[in-house]
Amino acid sequence: MSGFKKIGEKIKFYREKRGLSKEILAKRTYMTVQKLNEIENGDIVYQFWTLQKIARALDIDLPGLLNFE
Repeated sequence: MSGFKKIGEKIKFYREKRGLSKEILAKRTYMTVQKLNEIENGDIVYQFWTLQKIARALDIDLPGLLNFE
């Protein structure tokens, strides 16, 4: 499994844990729902600052999002 897929799964996990829809998270991060869906599915390569925005919107720290242990 690629690193992008793993990160996408963690984003989805935290989004659902917080009770957020894709629409709400997309709005908080100034993204389209389509782009967020592609990120959660690991279908696209994204920039580091995109992960920072998502982590901030999910109220988690970036190292926590990137930790796979």
